Order: sequence, then C-alpha cells, then structure tokens
Amino acid sequence: MRLATLVLVVTLALGAVTAQADHSWNGYHWKSTNLAPTIQDRTTSALYDVPAGVTEWATQGTPIQPALTTGKGKVKVTEEFSPFWYGLARIFIDENGHITKAEVKLNTVLLEPLGLAAADHVLCQELGHILGLDHNRLALDTCMNDTATLGSAATPNAHDAEQLAAIYNHTD
Repeated sequence: MRLATLVLVVTLALGAVTAQADHSWNGYHWKSTNLAPTIQDRTTSALYDVPAGVTEWATQGTPIQPALTTGKGKVKVTEEFSPFWYGLARIFIDENGHITKAEVKLNTVLLEPLGLAAADHVLCQELGHILGLDHNRLALDTCMNDTATLGSAATPNAHDAEQLAAIYNHTD
C-alpha cells in the first residue's frame, strides 16, 4: 500500500500571521512510535548553531525528543535563498496526518545582515514548526512569535512546551 504524501510549508515570512493562543500546526505531529526525529545539520554558515537549537527543543521536558545525527536524518537543515522568507519549514505527512520527514531551510543572505540573534530566532522557530507548532503572536518571549519581534527571543517558552506536551500526549 502506498502512502499518500502531502507537503505543507510554513514560513517566517515578511508579513503578518494570525494570532492564536493554541498554536498547534493543524494537529500535524510525528507518530507516537517516532518521537525522536533525527536532525541532520547540512548548514555551512557559522551563523547557525543547529546542535544548540536541537538541544533547546529536546530539553523542554516533552514527549518529542529531536536528536542531532551525523548520518541521514528524518529532518534536513539546509541553507537556501528566497526574497520572501527568512526561514522555511516543510513537512511531509502520511494519510493520517503524521509527519514522516521534514526540511528546515535558512536564508543566510537575508539573516546575515541581521546578526546572530535573528538567526537563532529563525532556526528555533523552524525547528518548532517541524515538531508541530505554529506561530504564536501572543507571546513575546518565544521564538515561535513572528517577524514583528525577530531576534528578541531565540528560545522556546513554557507555553511552547505545554503545547508540545498536549500534542504528544496520546498514542496513535
């Protein structure tokens, strides 16, 4: 039986995003038998600390525990240019809405002039997206907020952890 794959994209765009307190990304999540998605760092710029970004999410005390790998991972973090976004998260899902693999693309051309704080913010946010979170414009102390506060928060907050715990508090 062939699984249907649906590709979804979330970007940290140069425009506004709808605010919401519950910031699950349409219920998309990794299957309960795959709560340690492996993340492969394929970036070349010193602007990104992918190991630290993965660790931030893995130490939130939630069931989802992303892990860095030196081999082929379920998630690839790369660099790519677009005039329309700073970062982009792309997930591939099966017919049940489970994430099967993902990509994070970071826009070094646009982020480099903004500095490390902005790059950390975008990396953190795109990793949050591939774990199942959407933007959260109501909280200023999280990387899951939008570009209005780009660089002001480069880590997840307690609400992000609560949201992930709620998303992954089940079996499939």
